[in-house]
Amino acid sequence: VAQDESFPILFTNVHVFDGVNEARIENANVLVIDNLIAEVSTEPLAVANAQIIDGGGRTLMPGMHDQHVHLLVFNPLSDGLRQNITPFHLGGVATIRSERILMNGFTTVRDLGGPAKSIARIIDSGMFPGPRIYSSEAFITQTSGHADFRKLNDRHPTLSGQGPSHWVDTEMSIIADGPEQIRMAVRENLRRGATQIKVMVSGGVTSEFDPLHSLQYQADEIQMAVKTAEQWGTYVTCHVFTEQAIRNCIDNGAKTVEHIPFLTKEAAEIMVDKQIMFATAVAPVYSVTTEQADAFYTPASFKKWKSVRDAAANMIEVIQTTPGMIDLYTLGTDLINNWDQTLEQDKKMSDEFKYLHEANFKPFDILRMATSNGARMNRLTGLNNPYQ
Repeated sequence: VAQDESFPILFTNVHVFDGVNEARIENANVLVIDNLIAEVSTEPLAVANAQIIDGGGRTLMPGMHDQHVHLLVFNPLSDGLRQNITPFHLGGVATIRSERILMNGFTTVRDLGGPAKSIARIIDSGMFPGPRIYSSEAFITQTSGHADFRKLNDRHPTLSGQGPSHWVDTEMSIIADGPEQIRMAVRENLRRGATQIKVMVSGGVTSEFDPLHSLQYQADEIQMAVKTAEQWGTYVTCHVFTEQAIRNCIDNGAKTVEHIPFLTKEAAEIMVDKQIMFATAVAPVYSVTTEQADAFYTPASFKKWKSVRDAAANMIEVIQTTPGMIDLYTLGTDLINNWDQTLEQDKKMSDEFKYLHEANFKPFDILRMATSNGARMNRLTGLNNPYQ
């Protein structure tokens, strides 16, 4: 959020958690000038014309990162998003959500699918409060992939010879098959202001026509996405569920992966060796009961959700017992709901902390996931980083 830059801000009487070190800096003073931290000192700071905020002995910490959000994606993906909402409606709801997310303590989010650059422009201009947004823009998906949101009888934008028939198929996701189409899709997203590229490389829970075990995109297709993104100085992240999908991504140049519920020890060790960062997003799995999920999802999606839920405990154990994995772990929530139920949804962003705590991750490691680890991941955007 843009502050009044005419005066420095001086926080006094605070203990500082810096997001990197477990020990706090006790009895500190923090000076902020032009929206940047200028100095942290345990000695008194004399600053002319400063706005002074007495922390009262509380802990001051960095704003949190949510590294897997969808500001403009709402359920049901095929029916509701395509048939019952316009892009203007979508933008209005997303703008309202951005303030809620900021007030939850998340000052930075990585949006992994949807035209979020439009919301970032509003926030960055100072017109409306919200977090810094690293946007991937449209999902890139193969035909019948996890982000192919068409209903059964909707025409194919390429095979039909008539082009896309709906704004969702151009602004929300791009169906691209083969290296040439993928190259064009990546370039189109970069043109729109994407800071990183998101591709779908395995099945998912909410999509109708792709089983969880399905492998999506072949080596030459992933390599083309990576090569094209690298020409812009940025990276590719992959939606992956199975071990084979994880290997498919990292063997072909992806720098980060999302979800990984069927993670194995062998795949985790490769991730550590290649320093592949990740976000798991366990809140969508644990924040609802089996009965609620059964009522919410279609029968096919519920079966997939149950499979992911059953696998999640083993994934967490693998992460905890593989040296180096905690250093690569970032907090992500991936919460999606109906557009008019987002207030309740966004309040659940903090549930991720509860489930990570219940899974016996150390508080320090959880805070690192939500702060410095997220920042380190976003630095993979290189010169493409909009918040230098």
